[in-house]
Amino acid sequence: MRTGVNLFTLRDVDEPLPRVLERVADAGYDGVEFLHRLPDADTAAVVDALDRTGLAVPGAHLGPFVSLPELPAELDRTIDLYEAVGCEALAASIGEERLESRASIRETAARLEELAARAVERDIQFLYHNHYWEFRPLDGSTPFDILLDSLDERVGVELDAGWVAAGGDDPVERIHSLGDRVEILHVKDVDVARKASVEVGTGDVDLAACVEAARTEEVEWYVYEHDEPDDPLNSLDRGAAFLDRLR
Repeated sequence: MRTGVNLFTLRDVDEPLPRVLERVADAGYDGVEFLHRLPDADTAAVVDALDRTGLAVPGAHLGPFVSLPELPAELDRTIDLYEAVGCEALAASIGEERLESRASIRETAARLEELAARAVERDIQFLYHNHYWEFRPLDGSTPFDILLDSLDERVGVELDAGWVAAGGDDPVERIHSLGDRVEILHVKDVDVARKASVEVGTGDVDLAACVEAARTEEVEWYVYEHDEPDDPLNSLDRGAAFLDRLR
């Protein structure tokens, strides 16, 4: 079991990225998942900070609602950027408007597979990251099931346990049903009624059960994330302490 934090949690920490990485390491995490800040940072300084702290980079999130028409032209440049810091996987999310019907979901799946094929050529994994809207009913199924059934094995899953629960689904059952397709588990607590991210241990998600299920399925990486922390650095420490208790 290896633990990390998604830097979206720390986006409001007004410090240079290398210093933020030092804080992540000091909190006790094994790795860091990038989002947004790396393109604006000094890559050499970031690489040096990763080397000094020993932090691994299990993944990078391409953004909250990746623009599929624009991304193919940018994908090689994006891979170049994240390869420089030893990133192992890129994760994409999809806006609800692209999951409105079986036809739009199949079209989305085809675009994701195009991106995955290029990523695999560059020896980097390509993952799908869910939100809560994938789990609404649709034609006797859910957008998530229709999408996953339409994707081939080149597309893995970065499963966000909190958003699964917020969508009305059971994250433990999802982890077991997906099995080795889950490459990274996002450890996020949520208030299900409000569909809002909350501090770990204060929401409705049995994250200990999610982690145990993922361990059974031999998931390696457990990435803490809080979308709207009041105190990002306190949340960083709280997430690390929670995950450490489950090692």
